[in-house]
Amino acid sequence: MTQTGIVKRLLDKGMAEVSVERVTACSHCSGCGECIYGKEILVEADNRIFAQPGERVVLESETKTILQVTLLIYMLPVAFLFLGYGVGALLHLDQQKCVITSALGFAAGMGLSTLLGKRFKKIDYHITGYKR
Repeated sequence: MTQTGIVKRLLDKGMAEVSVERVTACSHCSGCGECIYGKEILVEADNRIFAQPGERVVLESETKTILQVTLLIYMLPVAFLFLGYGVGALLHLDQQKCVITSALGFAAGMGLSTLLGKRFKKIDYHITGYKR
């Protein structure tokens, strides 16, 4: 995945802190002031080209890792939601109790997603060029 950003500061070991604008998930959203997430995120990137603070750069990251994180965060809770409902149906519970077991399954999926997300491989960013 390729993104553009602005180098904010230089870090140790050939790394740089880069400000990247959120574009994929939020670009279509009109409620910018209401979102708990900022429009920009700060990432640490391997500064292969020795970019300096204030320079506009091109960042690359491995798409596979980003897709894995996305699946973990979004799909695991949904899968557990359906699994919870299925368990309730297998136990011959009434509709209301099946909804409760599906909610419990969703909550368990969110918890598992959070735990696994903390242990997941960090996304590696590399500065590969300058953006004019």
